[in-house]
Amino acid sequence: MAIKHYGLPPCLHIPIAAINEDAIKRFIGEIVDVLVPATPNKALVVQPYETAEIDMRLPIWQLKEAAIFHHSRQVWVHVDYPSYRKAYIKALPNENLTNLVLDHVLNRRVARLKGFSYLRIVPISRGANSSSGGLSEKWGVEYHSSPSMVKKNREYPAFIQYADIADITKMLNLKTGGSIQDGVNDVIKLVSVA
Repeated sequence: MAIKHYGLPPCLHIPIAAINEDAIKRFIGEIVDVLVPATPNKALVVQPYETAEIDMRLPIWQLKEAAIFHHSRQVWVHVDYPSYRKAYIKALPNENLTNLVLDHVLNRRVARLKGFSYLRIVPISRGANSSSGGLSEKWGVEYHSSPSMVKKNREYPAFIQYADIADITKMLNLKTGGSIQDGVNDVIKLVSVA
């Protein structure tokens, strides 16, 4: 009942962070290539496990950009790995990245605060990237830096994190918006059946 009224539909449960490689293998998908081997590995290609059936009644699935959500070859990088663009190009050499940046869907500072070692990266425009970096990511850093959340994240670590509506907005290559999050509010309308 709660998922119908307050959460995203199962077909929009999109993993964006993992505590380690074991969590990726257990909950997200098969690691089909190690792009940058190390200890720990720095960049991975993940083929996701089968997801919930896509609910085509949701307007979001009419957008061609939504194909990125459950892409069959996902690039995951270590939170501290700086050469993630090079790794992405190695994994998907035919993808046109002209005028695009590669974005850690979950902010790296928040990921570190929450104990996540691996993050999914996706190509988006510089405008969508900088729009999301302002308010929503700032709120996330402030919230997870609070003593109560530092303690909670340490005592009860999550294995993976799913995208929230602001993350989904950014993955669609849309600006999240200013203080009233216009872009996010627009995407909310796309994730429920009219």
